[in-house]
Formats: sequence, structure tokens, C-alpha cells
Amino acid sequence: MLTRPGSKPGPAWMREFSEHSAELKEKQRMIPFALFFVIYMVFILAVTHLATAVVFSGERSYSSPAQVGGLPVFSYGAGAKGIVAIGGRATGIIAVGGLAIGVVAIGGLAVGVVVVGGGSLAILALGGLAIGWRAVGGLAVGDAALGGLAVGRYAYAGKGVAYGSAEASGRQKEQLIG
Repeated sequence: MLTRPGSKPGPAWMREFSEHSAELKEKQRMIPFALFFVIYMVFILAVTHLATAVVFSGERSYSSPAQVGGLPVFSYGAGAKGIVAIGGRATGIIAVGGLAIGVVAIGGLAVGVVVVGGGSLAILALGGLAIGWRAVGGLAVGDAALGGLAVGRYAYAGKGVAYGSAEASGRQKEQLIG
């Protein structure tokens, strides 16, 4: 691990996860990962099935008559807006869809506070491309980044590549930038 002199360490859980994943043997590590992956894929399949069924159902859309602060409690459709929104372009407190914008957002492209998606932009971002204050993903960019390719102030990559300005930890390559 490379650390810039005088720098404060980054998030301990990310550092420990990165070091732990780099030290484990593949067989021991693959069983819990495979179980997590199967559960994750079943969840995503169920959520995306619901979202795509709504989007491809034609002109169907629904907004519940009950409202909170002028927003329907539940809505779905191609351009859903509500507290809970499901659709192609979902906007709400909890948003699920192809393009999801909300406090909690799940989708192909997702923007919000806590986000899970293919492309994620958030305070806590999880996804293939994760950009945020705390980013976890294949390509993670943020203040503290954990992923196969991690770029940030504190970058942790396990067996991957890490580029960090204060701390970098990666098995293949680690480098301090700046």
C-alpha cells in the first residue's frame, strides 16, 4: 500500500476489504461471492422485469390518487414521477427504471444519494461505473473508491489497479497521483 506522508487514512472498511480480497485464495473467496451474485441477479431480474413490463406496456401509466407534498405515493409509466416511481424515466424518492433519479435510485443510469446501477452518480454509488463520494464498482471514481480500477483520494483495488492522491492499494498496480 502506498500512502502519502502525513495523510490521514481513508475509510477503514474499504482498506480492510481491499487487503482481505487480495490475500484470499480464489476458492475460499468465490463461494460467498457466487452466493451474493446469485441473490443480486435474482433481485435485479425481478426489479428490471417489473420496470420493463411497465415501459413496454404501451401507453399505460398509473399515478396513485393519494399524494404527499403534491407527488403521488406510487406511479409507473414511461415518465413516472412520485414518491415511489417505476418506469423508463423514473423520478422520485425511490426510483427504479432505465434512467432513475431519486434519493434511492436503481437503474441503468442512476443519479441520487444511494444508487445502484450500470452507471451511477451519487454520494454512495454502486455500479459498473460508479462516481461518487464513496464509490464501489468495476470502475470506481471518488473520494474513496473501491473497485477493479479505483481512482480517487483513497483508492482501493484488491487485486486490481489503484490510483490515489493520498492512499493507493492494489495488487496489480498502485500509484499515488498528484
